[in-house]
Amino acid sequence: MAWKSGVDLAQLKSLWQRCNAYLARHPAALFWAIVFLPALPIPTSALLFTAGVVWRERPVMACLLCLLAMALNLSWTYWVAARPGRGWVEKFLATGSFRIPDLPRGDHLKLILIMRLTPGFPFFVQNYVLGFMRPPFFLYLPVSLLCSGVIGTGIVLSGVGLADGKLMPALTGISLIVVGAVFTHLVRGWLAKRKNGGVKAETL
Repeated sequence: MAWKSGVDLAQLKSLWQRCNAYLARHPAALFWAIVFLPALPIPTSALLFTAGVVWRERPVMACLLCLLAMALNLSWTYWVAARPGRGWVEKFLATGSFRIPDLPRGDHLKLILIMRLTPGFPFFVQNYVLGFMRPPFFLYLPVSLLCSGVIGTGIVLSGVGLADGKLMPALTGISLIVVGAVFTHLVRGWLAKRKNGGVKAETL
């Protein structure tokens, strides 16, 4: 829709070049953007791809910084939802008889995997719902980072390869995205089998 507002391709290219130059000079701005902006309805993949483009000269550093930023985002959004967020809701419900149920210990991992691997849940919604439900943080963080980090690293490397026109980083990035998709499919199948097995056991 840019052309309808009078913005042409040359202007968009110039704007991107200025943005790229600024982020290259101020890497902390991009790092903290990845830490904080995914807590809003902003596509995390766009930020990770931008990081791959901007930090393309040091792809390993780009991947590590993005994983660290994602870990920080996963952490602070969890605690915001688990502490003040849930506390406000509990105070609101305190006048009635309804109480927020605690998850059974055996359902913690299942909930994390369902939220992380089911299509349709935005990243920020996943973080807040999981924080609100309070699975153990030291289970939540590594499992969440594994589920999100494989595809996230693939997106970063795809940005590196496309920005520099190098085949190897792009192929590596695409391969990681495929691996993440296959992993997601396998785990969802495993969860479905466990659910079906549980239903059969109850019917017996």
